Amino acid sequence: MIPRLFYDPLCPVCRSFAGLLRKNLDGAVELVELDIKEAKTSKDFRLELSDGSVLYGEQAIQRLASEVPKVKDFFWMLPDSYRNKAVLQSYRFAKWLRKMFVRRECRECGD
Repeated sequence: MIPRLFYDPLCPVCRSFAGLLRKNLDGAVELVELDIKEAKTSKDFRLELSDGSVLYGEQAIQRLASEVPKVKDFFWMLPDSYRNKAVLQSYRFAKWLRKMFVRRECRECGD
């Protein structure tokens, strides 16, 4: 079983990240849209692993990068030793964007 990453389909930042993964990872991770109710309360990505464990947020993104090394290839211009940090920093920035600009004005979800 491949890892399953759950994301908020109403959030443009989350949708863009999922689209990037979908386009570049050749099915190495299953992308699952959260239902509307769960998306409204979700603050982080959720990653379900093949062993049944579930990780959230930064832990999920770090584990995704280790389970699916192609995630780090988005940062091809960096030395290998910096790619894990770049994945984590990108996640933090996207989370900030989502909090500051997207969820604040989300008309679809009623926030």
